[in-house]
Amino acid sequence: MKDFLKDQLPFILFFYSQCTIIIGIAQLSTFITKAAMSTETIIYLFILPTFFLVAFLLYRYYKFCEFYTTIRSNMGSTDDSWFPEPANRLLDNIKLYHDKQTAHYTEEINQLERQKQLEFHFMQQWVHQMKTPISVLHLIIQKEKLNLPEAFHHSVQEEIERLQRGLDLALYQSRLQKFDRDFHVQQISLKQVATEVIQEFKSSFIRNQVFPALAIDESYVVATDPKWLKFVLSQIVSNAIKYSKESSENITFTAAANEKVLQLNIQDTGCGIPSQDIQRVFDPFFTGLNGRTFRESTGMGLYLSKEICDALGHNLIIHSEQDKGTTVTITFSHAKI
Repeated sequence: MKDFLKDQLPFILFFYSQCTIIIGIAQLSTFITKAAMSTETIIYLFILPTFFLVAFLLYRYYKFCEFYTTIRSNMGSTDDSWFPEPANRLLDNIKLYHDKQTAHYTEEINQLERQKQLEFHFMQQWVHQMKTPISVLHLIIQKEKLNLPEAFHHSVQEEIERLQRGLDLALYQSRLQKFDRDFHVQQISLKQVATEVIQEFKSSFIRNQVFPALAIDESYVVATDPKWLKFVLSQIVSNAIKYSKESSENITFTAAANEKVLQLNIQDTGCGIPSQDIQRVFDPFFTGLNGRTFRESTGMGLYLSKEICDALGHNLIIHSEQDKGTTVTITFSHAKI
């Protein structure tokens, strides 16, 4: 009713303005004829048209009541099928326009979804196809290890690993779009996952003369998806190695428990993150000063890690001081200690 009266307010004001003009003309007529109009007559001239106005408004409200009620009750709905039946030709034309626009946008959305689905499947297939030649290159370089100069072997091995990590980054970025269909929460040993990630980076640790120090209690068990968690830890370890410096010696893995909350800390003594960059490290494609100074960086590793941790219900934070190192902390709220 409130919305209806707001819509009818200009009409009501116009109506009473006409009543005022009519009464004014009548008063002028009586002034000219020297016959005064009684107060009762003036009140009657207001009451009589007011009665017909109220009757007219009640009739219009009866016609438009369903329209206003439906609009109000479905204000936040994303379903387009609720649009009420039009009460006049104007609303009928509005509904026709609404239906055409809805059909147009629905077709555009469906087309974009089909295109996105094709891109998703292409990315998945392409990454898996690229992994085969990388695996072959890895086997070849291992087979010819004794026949190649050590520096050349290390250089090729490093580039192969960079290719592998780049493909993994693309693969997980693609999978993140369908995260709800691609994760399985399990109770896993935190030390075991950290050990597997360290093993994957064994050659990188040796080449860069930075070595892991693992100090995690074997009894610490967390509820998470091991595949996604390993990807997150891989991105953190990769950054710790990438931004290490000559004085760096260890990347330390520690865990601390407190009232069903378990914190995993990965600490390095590398170059650290400049204070002006620390607030933006989780932004997509942000490389910062370190990414431009040391080696080529995509700026997507920490972004994806943060998105994955949020989706898994873990909290990922970074503390860093330039030239002193970085500590990445992952907090698990569902853990067995």
